[in-house]
Amino acid sequence: MKKQQNGFTFIEVLAVLSIIALATIGVLALRDWAASNARVADTKAQIATIQSGVQQWRPRNGVFTGISVENLSDVAAVPVEWGDGREINPWGGDITVTADNSDPTRYVIRFTNIRVPEEGQRLLRDYEEIATSVSFTSSTFEVQFQG
Repeated sequence: MKKQQNGFTFIEVLAVLSIIALATIGVLALRDWAASNARVADTKAQIATIQSGVQQWRPRNGVFTGISVENLSDVAAVPVEWGDGREINPWGGDITVTADNSDPTRYVIRFTNIRVPEEGQRLLRDYEEIATSVSFTSSTFEVQFQG
């Protein structure tokens, strides 16, 4: 009379571990995708907030000389906690707002420290049609708008 052995075979255990590994890889990929989308969405929201703040701050002559995140923050045209724009973008870099050097009736919004080039390229594509000028080089995204 043979004793009946209880338990799983090596193949069964291997199959279960493989399924768990594949599920884990899928979850991690989904998490990275969601985090990337969140950073891009946060950046777009910050740009919209800055655009709104610029319209409130805008001088009567339409010249943006002297504009900055700090100036916008000082008059509560953007959230006061933004301060000078340091380390508030989703990648931990700075946000700056300046008048365009060649045409002070335009303003430039710049995000630094974008560590994922695909996200910078996505922002570039999203603003190509609506901005006066847009660029992404290295880790800096720059978008220019007419006042």
